[in-house]
Amino acid sequence: MEEKKIRVRIAPSPTGDAHVGHARTALYDYLFAKQSGGTFVLRIDDTDTARNTATSAEGVYRGLRWLGLEWDEGPDKGGAYGPYRQSERLDIYRHYVGELLSSAKAYECFCTPEELEAERQAQLEAKDHPRYSGKCRDLSAEDKVRLRAEGRVPTVRLKVTGAVVGFTDLVRGWIEADTSLMGDFIILKSNGIPVYNFATVIDDHLMEMTHVTRGAEHIANTFNQLLTYQALGWEPPQFAHFSIMLNEDRSKMSKRKGATFIGQYADMGYLPEAMLNFLAFLGWSPGDTVEEIYTLEQLQELFSLERCTSSNAVFDIKKLDWINAKWIRLLAPEDLARRLVPFLQKAGLLDEDVDLNYLTRITKLVHERLPRLDEAPLTCAAFLKEPSIPADEMRQVLGNNDAQGCIAAVVAELGAITWVEANIEQAIRRVQEQLGWSTKIYFMFLRLAVTGSKVSPPLFSSMEVLGKEITLARLNKVAAAL
Repeated sequence: MEEKKIRVRIAPSPTGDAHVGHARTALYDYLFAKQSGGTFVLRIDDTDTARNTATSAEGVYRGLRWLGLEWDEGPDKGGAYGPYRQSERLDIYRHYVGELLSSAKAYECFCTPEELEAERQAQLEAKDHPRYSGKCRDLSAEDKVRLRAEGRVPTVRLKVTGAVVGFTDLVRGWIEADTSLMGDFIILKSNGIPVYNFATVIDDHLMEMTHVTRGAEHIANTFNQLLTYQALGWEPPQFAHFSIMLNEDRSKMSKRKGATFIGQYADMGYLPEAMLNFLAFLGWSPGDTVEEIYTLEQLQELFSLERCTSSNAVFDIKKLDWINAKWIRLLAPEDLARRLVPFLQKAGLLDEDVDLNYLTRITKLVHERLPRLDEAPLTCAAFLKEPSIPADEMRQVLGNNDAQGCIAAVVAELGAITWVEANIEQAIRRVQEQLGWSTKIYFMFLRLAVTGSKVSPPLFSSMEVLGKEITLARLNKVAAAL
């Protein structure tokens, strides 16, 4: 029999930007599909009508595209298995609910939330496992008419047989559960909207998904889904459940606690290459190697489900910072300059008319100093705006030394040279030798005078990039101020 072509999907609920957990699953799905010539699908599970928004769906698209994880089929691209939004597939779900009702594998339940809660509390008091009692399983037609006349709108529940159900997880091995502890579960809510575990089975089957991959928190859902596959007479896909992602304090990452979204990391100045690299290691290992920096193409070549781990993964910000700094250093200066533009514009240091050549020269100076792109405004500010004069700091550094005499000598020497770094250094050092100042005081004073800060890129190369006119103007301004 011909082996099925790999089809995998990422199916976020669009209640916000792409969460890091979804991003990791999307990455693994993308790598798994691409290395085998398979198909990576984006489906939007938007049946939570109270919380889902079109704007949030755009956030999902933006986050995944920022990472470079482009899907083959989806709501915005179409495909042979659409629609790719669950809210556009409601008639499909109701059709299969009707099939299950007709075959007596499901039934209408008229219990109110208050009745269900009372039943649950009674079971807890009796130290029994809470589950639906099934009291609506055998309602007569007359009972249903009477309950509807009372204004009750039914849900639909799937009949659970009580057998042990299991599956071979591609990451964790054999997992099973005693379904007698579940009770009959709802597949269609009273408002006509299917529950997640029912809708996802219909979609995954009709969209011919060969593998369903997700975080380990979905293992419990898998058993409800397997029972639904059985009731419909369908063969389930293969399942893989990845490690649970934890915050640094080892609390579970989720949308409701410690939630972190991909868009936030973009705004914080992390590179998409670094985030992908980092996410790959949150549940997967390349094997016996000390290498930790990988491109998306290299990850695609190396990735396998067999090397995914079931151990919890800690979202270590320090490790992400380290990987990000490594990736920044790998960028060509002009590429890095282009990526810095929005951060510098947001800080008011650049307008729309960007001199990319000048910015690239600045970038070469700060390249090794940037752990994240959002730190560029602080690091580059002295090159893009006139710094304030830190007079108090200068006086503290100078002590009894003559600031005006120093600056006059420096300006005279610098004014006579051709403006290149080697000449600047020679001129500056000649003045130091003439004045007899200590290296620490002399260069700290000049750094403050030229850049406004005690910390900056190398002084001579910074002066070269600033240019003769600006450098001398700043020195003269400091002499007047002091």
